[in-house]
Amino acid sequence: MTDLHTHILPGMDDGVQDVETSLEMLRLEWTQGVDRVVFTPHFHWQRENIKTFLARREESLSRLVEAIHRLPREERATLPRWEVGAEVDWIPDLAQREELCQLCLGRGNYFLLELPFGLWSGQIVRQLCEFMGRTPYIPVISHLDRYWDWQWSSHITDLLQLGIPIQLRATALLKLFSRGRALRAIDRGQVHLLASDCQGIRGQLPDLGRAMDIVKRRLGPEQAHRLCRWAEAVCPSRGMTT
Repeated sequence: MTDLHTHILPGMDDGVQDVETSLEMLRLEWTQGVDRVVFTPHFHWQRENIKTFLARREESLSRLVEAIHRLPREERATLPRWEVGAEVDWIPDLAQREELCQLCLGRGNYFLLELPFGLWSGQIVRQLCEFMGRTPYIPVISHLDRYWDWQWSSHITDLLQLGIPIQLRATALLKLFSRGRALRAIDRGQVHLLASDCQGIRGQLPDLGRAMDIVKRRLGPEQAHRLCRWAEAVCPSRGMTT
């Protein structure tokens, strides 16, 4: 099972801040049944240039890999494989950004896209639709459940009708007030991916395994398998290990 959306790389954003916590998060992922994680730190176009971001990501990953190499061999064998990507901030001229190829999940052409948390205008959906016809890159909309209580339902509906991959946080299935809506969205095929969006020991914990168990019980194993297949499709496995 792949956790496609994580903030485990140390010191990259508002997620994990130190290598020791990164290791603990990877151990927790493994206990949840996750054998592959994608490191997706936040990238904000207006705060940082792409060259600086990629250098920071490489340095953070190197520190984590070095720490893993110091672990006993048997412990290293119980940590997930990994890929790198980013959670990319929305900007209106996204289609003109040639750098998107460096922010995709693994070596594919999908990238994780975070939409604004302010009230959307209909223009955002129109711009997303135009984006799809102008570039080879495909956005995966991150944590749709975080927008449910903020946005007009008509804008959510318009977004779902674009046919682009949609991700929910696993926590949407673990909380009673959002579980029904999350299950309905998955059952209708409106949601394609589950991921933890884990932030740290004191924040959002890895919980993908628990959420998948709920999907299996309530919707059947085939729906859980579909979610897993989507994760492989948007970020094909290269088998990268430490």
